[in-house]
Amino acid sequence: MTLSRRATLAMLAGSCLASPRLAVAQADRLRLVVGTQDTALQETVNASGVLAGLPFELQWATLPGPAAQLSGLYSKALDVGLMGDTSLIIEQARARVEWTEETAPLQIVAGWRNPDPAFPPIVTAVRSSANIATLAVLRGKRWAFNFGGYNYLQYLASRIRAGLRPEDIQPVQLVDGNAAAAAFNSGRTDVYSGGLGPVKPGIDKGEARILIRSDELEIPALTVFTARGEVIRDERKAAALADLLGRIRQHWDWVAANQPSVEAIFREKLKQTPERAAYSAPSHNSRFVALDDALIRREQRLAEILAESGDIPRRIDVSVEFSRRFNAVTGPTT
Repeated sequence: MTLSRRATLAMLAGSCLASPRLAVAQADRLRLVVGTQDTALQETVNASGVLAGLPFELQWATLPGPAAQLSGLYSKALDVGLMGDTSLIIEQARARVEWTEETAPLQIVAGWRNPDPAFPPIVTAVRSSANIATLAVLRGKRWAFNFGGYNYLQYLASRIRAGLRPEDIQPVQLVDGNAAAAAFNSGRTDVYSGGLGPVKPGIDKGEARILIRSDELEIPALTVFTARGEVIRDERKAAALADLLGRIRQHWDWVAANQPSVEAIFREKLKQTPERAAYSAPSHNSRFVALDDALIRREQRLAEILAESGDIPRRIDVSVEFSRRFNAVTGPTT
């Protein structure tokens, strides 16, 4: 259920007046606050019916952009936040205190992506009018991206692959991927790094084209849930999180089997155009990816590239950013 904090408190206060015994029971009921950057995931999870009989209170909180998700986690307004798999590389490298597996303030607990190569998670796209044929031609161009998450990593890795430094381009850093896409779609920038969906209409019309995909840059490009360390160490909250992740895993099966309903959600709930919804529905069809040694090696390589280029201030051990505690419940359905 999606409730504002004010509405939740108002409901609790009403229960206190109606029944003190009920109020005590509700106050003791565990609540898990989960952040998302838009309502797509919560709408499809709700529609799938997997939350039936949920033994705790689930509250969704929509905060656009990874920076807002991180702020929500650090302020303890969120228990779990949604971002890209590389967000914590930047966070850890800039932290004043050394992160360890036991003390990391944040850890990734689950990650997912669409396995179909027809739906690349993130791209670097260029406007056709800018006459950018190769990465080398990006020098001096206006480049839209948002800080944090794998959109930012896509920008960094594309720029590094082009052999360019920050001062070699005109950066246009915006609050989230939708804002960056809007700047690109309107012609205010020549280059864009972020999700394909928001810029696909222009690509379909020939107004823009994909220059390089995340897979070509060896970016895992997972959407991830990041939890506060104290949530993971709290046995009650960790159990609730494991329960929720298991239900979301089941929900991916519902998404794959109910594409017309998913398309309607994007069209009616997220107010997308019919064309955009027709792309978003199959793009939303994802699967959890194991947080294993192979993934961590890929993430470590990215961290090394960023350290060598000077885009992060020091070398780090990315393994401390991942909790494998929940791998059992995010595995394949049977």
